[in-house]
This record gives sequence, structure tokens and C-alpha cells, in this order.
Amino acid sequence: MSSVILRPSIVAALVFSISGMMTVGAAAQDAPATPPTQEQITAGKRVWVDAACANCHGNNGQGGNSKDFPKGPSMRTSALDYWTTREIIACGLPGTLMPAWAKGAYIDRECFGGTGEIPEGTRVIGVYDEQQLDDLMAYINATFRNGEME
Repeated sequence: MSSVILRPSIVAALVFSISGMMTVGAAAQDAPATPPTQEQITAGKRVWVDAACANCHGNNGQGGNSKDFPKGPSMRTSALDYWTTREIIACGLPGTLMPAWAKGAYIDRECFGGTGEIPEGTRVIGVYDEQQLDDLMAYINATFRNGEME
């Protein structure tokens, strides 16, 4: 397995370049083909609450507006596709306050195409496994995006 060290500015530029090229609804076909079960959505809500996602992304996924937490983007209007959103949740966004939530992010789990050292400026919480991340995505998709990953 090769080691890749990613500079925070490069990852952020890549993610925002990709998101700028997408249009709302264009990547819905990239989401998993099988609709999530109610159990997955419920499990995803537990992750949303446990990780306190609402602190930065708003109670209704509308985007953060708290003076006490970073102003995270809206989950309702994001132009990022399913897999980009999931990768950012798993691996954080180097150079920003978005932490990495996946167990083993950057070290054991590939992030943004490589493993190796944790990029400078990246906070790794690393408490959720891949199923929990899938469940969280099911909750976000079903609750904030009406079942379509826009």
C-alpha cells in the first residue's frame, strides 16, 4: 500500500473544485442503489446526535448559525455528491474545523486516495465504523435531502 501525504490546501482545493463543478441533483445516481432501511435511518440519527452534527450544521441540516460553533454548510443545499460528502465526514476536511469521524482515518483507512500521516490541521475523532458512516449518510439523505443525494 502506498503512502500519500496530503497538504490541507490541496485537499480543500480539490474538494471545493469538484463541488463547484457539480449541479444540484447531478450526482443522485452515485448514491447506493439500495434505499436505506428505517433501521439504518434511525441508527444514522443516533450518530448525528452523538457526534453533535447539529452544532455546526443546524438542527434541520440548514447550515450552522451558532455563535459558539463553526458555521458548517447546509446539508440541504450542498452540491457535493454522496461519496464526496461521505469522504469528508469520514476524513474531515484538512485545514478546516471539520474533523475526521472514521476509525483509523488516514492511518488504517484510506482518505482522499491515500494512507500515511494525518495531514496538518486535521482533527481526527475516529469513533465511527463504516456501517455507522453509511447509517449517518442514510439519515442525512432521507431527512435533509428527501431521499436524494443532491
